[in-house]
Amino acid sequence: MPYLVLLLFVCWIDGAYGESYAYITNQGDDSVSVINTNTNKVIRTIAVGHRPAGVVVSNNGKRVYVSNPESKDISVIDTKTLKNIKTIKMGSGPLAIAVSPDNQSVYVADWYEDSIFIVDTASLSIINKIKVGDSPSGLVVNPNNKFLYVANRDENTIMTVSLSENKIIDTIDVGTAPFGLALNIERNELYSANVRSNNVSVINLDTKEITNIAVGSFPYAIEIDNANNRLFVTNQRSNSISVISLSEMKTVKTINVGEYPEGIDLHPNNIHLYVANWFDNIVSVIDISSLKVIAEIEVGEGCRAYGEFISH
Repeated sequence: MPYLVLLLFVCWIDGAYGESYAYITNQGDDSVSVINTNTNKVIRTIAVGHRPAGVVVSNNGKRVYVSNPESKDISVIDTKTLKNIKTIKMGSGPLAIAVSPDNQSVYVADWYEDSIFIVDTASLSIINKIKVGDSPSGLVVNPNNKFLYVANRDENTIMTVSLSENKIIDTIDVGTAPFGLALNIERNELYSANVRSNNVSVINLDTKEITNIAVGSFPYAIEIDNANNRLFVTNQRSNSISVISLSEMKTVKTINVGEYPEGIDLHPNNIHLYVANWFDNIVSVIDISSLKVIAEIEVGEGCRAYGEFISH
């Protein structure tokens, strides 16, 4: 085989079979299950703080940050050693968690203090605190690193925070009890899962026009499938995933999963979708072509995995 062809073949193999891991927070046993997504097997269980819920993998894949609401701290996991390397005390109830595109900052929404804590990832210390709305529950950072969007569950609003000024520059009314957020750069839209109005608000960030789309009962988190122009939404009390067509602006399919689905993330292969089911301790794997569950993975007790939990 010619050298160039061999080199291309090796590169293709590496790209096709590179390993990604899913980091699943287990609220019932204070742990994170690490799933090798090539095999769909749990390869490690890592002890973290008390009642972990939120999770985010850094964009460079080197760290995982976990929010622990009841021990009032976040855990920092090194993905090379798969060890908890640092605990950072903060606030009264850290929940949603997000990382900046440049991996220099971590943003943590505190449910009880109605604030966002900003953590410097070099020093692993809190460097700022921004007051937001009532019970902040969802966070997403714009890839341009200029804006942070915050869902305030108990006042039915989405706030835009300017990260250069660390202040609120816009507030948008949405459905009742907004929780999970997702940002679609290709369409310049922001999506909010509204737990108590059983819908998803689609916000056009250019015009601020809002379209509400009905989904299942208690929608919680959202994942974007740009290749197929659609959204996936976890419905806690319907034990299902709603599939929304963005071209039709409506729910076109419902997929039954485990009991009380919460966290949802699309694998970087754009083939498989992973869903954490809180009440039956399993992660469902969905083939996004057939829209069927193809595997179930047993993890720890009370898996939530609220955030971007798959490494890229």
